[in-house]
Amino acid sequence: MLAVCGASGNLGGRTLRHLVGRVDASRVVALSRTPDRIPEVGVETRVADFSDPDGLLRAFDGVERLLIISLDAIAGRVPKHANALDAAAKARVGHVVYTSVARAGEPGNPVRVVPDHRDTERLLASSGPAFTALRFNVWPEMLTYLGIAQRAVAAGRLPGNAGDGRVGYITRDDSAAVAAAVLADGGCEGQLLEVTGPAAVRDADIAEALTEATGRLVRHEPVTDEEMPVRLTALGMPAPLAEAWTEAGIARREGWFDVMTHAAERLTGRRPTSIAEFFAAERATLLAT
Repeated sequence: MLAVCGASGNLGGRTLRHLVGRVDASRVVALSRTPDRIPEVGVETRVADFSDPDGLLRAFDGVERLLIISLDAIAGRVPKHANALDAAAKARVGHVVYTSVARAGEPGNPVRVVPDHRDTERLLASSGPAFTALRFNVWPEMLTYLGIAQRAVAAGRLPGNAGDGRVGYITRDDSAAVAAAVLADGGCEGQLLEVTGPAAVRDADIAEALTEATGRLVRHEPVTDEEMPVRLTALGMPAPLAEAWTEAGIARREGWFDVMTHAAERLTGRRPTSIAEFFAAERATLLAT
């Protein structure tokens, strides 16, 4: 059996859909705290709560390869991830795949979410089963989720403190396709895979892609770290998000997301979505503000 944790979430649901396109649905089990929210794709569903070690052991029964999607939080996830890894070992799961973030194991990485992923990767490597960590780069969906892209289109400018720092943006759907491929095909054991889109791009490239997608001129506006949150709040972004994105801009400038690999295409057999293609598909959303 191939199992997907967090199957009621966005990444988990997409992974399920890609997985049943690769293997028979009878080989797949979808796991979630809220199984009633799992997409209907013809697979078995089970309750799995990372706070319930005994329940996890039952949920993982008969599972050969398991995808653990990291919990949605900034910090404090490691004990629950540890419960899942311990249960996987006790249930004799053969291969555990974990969703991590870019360069999670490198010393000095300042990104807020990295410590939890770094510590979970260490547990993953010592837990017993074969393992793979999928270190996904930034999802471009973050630019629309946070409203950064829409506000830039509306204002005609994209303020940025990242300089020429590049990001290997990979869409959530391409990430799901990679996870499904590793689950379906196996392989990649013992690997910490950096997974990116087809190019590492700068904020200036983002502005160009927004212009092309919407037909509205968007200029990249370099600003200092001190100016950045002021510019973002002036565009209507809440102050906490503005501070967080400013912090992310520093990490981008320092090169922490400047990674480009061909892992996504190699594993899925399809070219991942470019930033221009992503924005073209999101044109209505970009023009809605």
